Order: sequence, then structure tokens, then C-alpha cells
Amino acid sequence: MERNTSGCKVLDYNDDVGSYWVGEFKNSMMNINEFQHILIVGMGKTGHSIAQYLSNKNINFSVYDKDQSIQGIRRTLNDARAINYFSGPLEEEYFLNIDCVAISPGIDLRSPKLKSIRKKGIPFINDLAIFSQEVDRKKIKIIGVTGTNGKTTVCTLLEHLFLKAGYKAKAAGNIGLPILSMNNINELDIIILELSSFQLEISNQLIFDVGMILNITEDHMDRYDSFNDYALSKRSILNQSKNKIINIDDEVIKNWNIQDAIVFSELIQNKKNAYGIKKENKKTYIVDDLNTKINISDINLIGKHNQLNVMAVIAVFKVFDHKFIDIEGVLKGFPAINNRLERVAEINGIIFYNDSKATNVASAIAAINSFEGKNIFLIAGGDSKSQDLTLLYDCVKSSVSGMYLIGKDALLLKNACRNIKKIEIKILGTMKEAVQLAFNDANSGDIILLAPACASYGMYKNYIERGDDFKSIVSSLV
Repeated sequence: MERNTSGCKVLDYNDDVGSYWVGEFKNSMMNINEFQHILIVGMGKTGHSIAQYLSNKNINFSVYDKDQSIQGIRRTLNDARAINYFSGPLEEEYFLNIDCVAISPGIDLRSPKLKSIRKKGIPFINDLAIFSQEVDRKKIKIIGVTGTNGKTTVCTLLEHLFLKAGYKAKAAGNIGLPILSMNNINELDIIILELSSFQLEISNQLIFDVGMILNITEDHMDRYDSFNDYALSKRSILNQSKNKIINIDDEVIKNWNIQDAIVFSELIQNKKNAYGIKKENKKTYIVDDLNTKINISDINLIGKHNQLNVMAVIAVFKVFDHKFIDIEGVLKGFPAINNRLERVAEINGIIFYNDSKATNVASAIAAINSFEGKNIFLIAGGDSKSQDLTLLYDCVKSSVSGMYLIGKDALLLKNACRNIKKIEIKILGTMKEAVQLAFNDANSGDIILLAPACASYGMYKNYIERGDDFKSIVSSLV
């Protein structure tokens, strides 16, 4: 039933990953029940899930969040009772009588205060480290998915495919459902975890049945000292994986020389454990070395990047199941995902697409490239997270007919593309202005695309709220 991966070694955690700052926070984790008092740093969704977990375990904890008020934290914790509540600047006194620190993904581990506490020998954990002690590894298969772009699409489609094939499966993590908020995890067959680079910064005892990296491009440069640090945090998942799956088209990954990996590529690879794309009679197929041939011509996920995402899903599924015969039917019935090249409406022949999840340059480029031969009117902007925005230049020059920029880094985006003479670049104050002006400029057959290339910080609570605003404004045009 399983793909043959004999000879695939499980690497030591620090094998061949070099030295980087994240390594300062790698540690052997004690049993969670041995800690007397845990401080949770960061009270977003993940922080709240950790608090609820510790409360259910009757483990003492305190909470800290830089931005939320103490009253706000108390209100949102519901029945989970903390010993102490802290807000504002992080102070060393908050760590008095603390024997463990639980870190939320949004917390920058480069903080001098956190480094100082770590040097005192206090262990750092996160939700993934806690999960690794809770899950029944003899019974449940664990899939870890990371990469810069495509993670949510892949995890959502994996869950859908496994469920349709008769497995009890659940996707969680960076996808939106906190890992510790899953119910009855040990009744599942398969758990699919979407993992950000932040979640991989803290050590855990989890061994993944499959660990996959979809791609690595520049993102979160406001959180890392170098691109190499960011890439290595992603790579660390492979060192904890029985089966490694990688995209060998990726410029970073292909230079790592990962051995014994299952690979996927736009090209057909003449090697074992390899997936590729084959064009035949105006149809597109995913093929492998074991005579797999799956038609993906009629799926609802558009763009070449989504062909790679679907290929990654098939590669993972085939590790566990070679008998299910309706993969094509399941893929064809899978709907487009909200905020990911989501077709919103067609008005006067102009088609609106919402790709609010395109929060970095590479994902925005992938979105633009999905509409080859079309006039694209691009709405972009937000918090650029210290990315190199000039990487957009060639794609915008070749494919975009107008740019409508919003958010705090709109001027940076404009400057990155300022030498493109054929298009007008406009900076606007609101999403509504951007949508209305793009609609005025576009004609029948054109595409209006929200692909921000930036995070939503400063204008919206998150990319979901941004996408919802875009869709609401578009609906008002009808």
C-alpha cells in the first residue's frame, strides 16, 4: 500500500542545516506535565488554544500580549484562568517563577528579552511541540506541509481527498484551525498540518510520516536576519520526516541536494519517485514513474502554480494509498478556495478575482501569470514585510495594464515599478477607490485582480477581512 522508500534515512535534527539564529531556540522538551508555571507569549488564536489546553490539563500559566489590554485578554480567555496577565512592553520581571515559555507564531524570537531568558536555561515550546506529546503516533499518520506559497490550498485539498477516500482526516495549523483546537485527535487516521517557518523555529519531538516543502521564495524578511535563515527554518521539516517530498523546480530547494526524496516538477523526470506534467491531446495530466496518469484539465484551480500544488497533493496521497481509483473525480469536484484566485463576479464582461492570500511578491506573480494573454488591472499594496518589491517589475511590465495601490507601502510598490512607461500607477486611500477606478478603466474581457503582494497589516485585521471587503465592494457594482 505504501510507496517504497527503503533506504530513506531520518536525519538528525541538526544534520546538514548549518548554523543560524533559530538554532538558539532548539531544545529537548520536557513532558508538558512537569512544568509548574508556563508563560504564554502572544495571545492570538494559537496563544488562546495553548491557554485552553493548559487550563484543561490544570497546568498553571500566565499570559502576555504586547498589544491587547489585560481586560481584553481576560475577556477572550473565557473559562481558561491565568495566574497573571501582562501587556505592553515585554519585561524580564514577567518571567519570575516561570519554568517554561510557550511562544505564539507571531512572536519574533530575536527579541533581546527572549534571548536573555533562553540563556538562563528556560525552555521554549509552541503548540507543535505540545501536540507532539499528545498525538498517538502508533495509530495516526502525520503530514507536515510547509513552503512560502500554496500551503493552504494543498492542505485543504489533501483533507478533501483523504475524506473522499474514506479516511478520518483533519487539516489544522497555519490553515486557520490551531493545532491544539482539534478535537478527538486520536480518533483520526490522518492529520495534515500546515506549518509556517515560525512554527518550525521551536524544537519538538514529532516525526512526520510525510514532510513536504512546496517552494521557497522571499517572505517575512522583517522577521529574519537573512533569506538563508528563513529558508533553513523551512528545510528543518525534512530532518523530522520519514518520507520527504520536494519541488525540484524551486531554485532554492534544488540546490540542497536532498537524497531519497519524492520529487515533483513541471517536467517529467526520468527517475524513481518522481511526478511530472504531461500534455497530450490538449489535455494536462499528472504522471509518475509507476504509470500514474491523472487528468487535471478540468479542475477549478487555475494557474501553473496550482498544477504543482495538485501534483504535490497526489504525491502525498500516493504514499498512503495506491488503491483509490477516483482521484480525478475528487479533484474535479474540489471548489476554488476563498481568497485564493477566487472568481468573484463578472460585470459587463469584466471578471473580478480575489487573491487576497497573495501576501508576498512570489504569490502575486503566480496570480498574474495565471491569466496569460489577458489585460490585468492589478490592485495591490499593504505591508511589504521588507520584501524586494522590484521582483514584480518584469511580471507587471509584461502582463499588467493598470496598477491601483493601497496601504502603507503603496509608494514603495510604485517606486519599484516606476520605470514601466506603458501603464499608469495610481495610489489610492481605500479599497473602494481602487476597485471603482479599476472598474472604470477596464473593458469587457479584462481581468481585475486583487493580488496585494503584501500583508494586510495597517488596513485590515487579516487577509480574510481584506478579501471580504473586496468582494463586498465588487458586489455593490452589480
